[in-house]
Amino acid sequence: MYLNCHSYYSLRYGAFSEVALLELARENQVTQLVLTDINNTSAGLNFVRKAPEYNIKPILGIDFRNGADQCFVGIAKNNEGYEELNSFLSTHLHEEKEIPQRAPKFKHAYVIYPFEKILLNDQSDFGEQEFIGISIRDLRRLPFSSLV
Repeated sequence: MYLNCHSYYSLRYGAFSEVALLELARENQVTQLVLTDINNTSAGLNFVRKAPEYNIKPILGIDFRNGADQCFVGIAKNNEGYEELNSFLSTHLHEEKEIPQRAPKFKHAYVIYPFEKILLNDQSDFGEQEFIGISIRDLRRLPFSSLV
């Protein structure tokens, strides 16, 4: 499953529409796909509406960033989780507050922290809904990190 996919609503980071992402996922036999646009949820509704046409289970989330600096990715477990993520984002955008490096304790959402942030900030006290995201480029560094 792909956990951090961006549509073209993630300016400068996403190249596809949400429908093009679904088409690409179907072509590659992906059955579940998480749409996590950067600091917005504009594509979410259409993504959820169209996903059944492609036999894909849609999952929604948000990639929380301060500019290009990725803080964490929130992935909703259910509608309540999506509401939690949206409320958190709205508060920060409307009040023009920076996104914190550490996520609040969401009750209905998972949080994934970038591997690099965990190494730099020595965050090791994770809740049961918090995880470390390992990208392909991080795999070589993982065995030499303090996390193993």
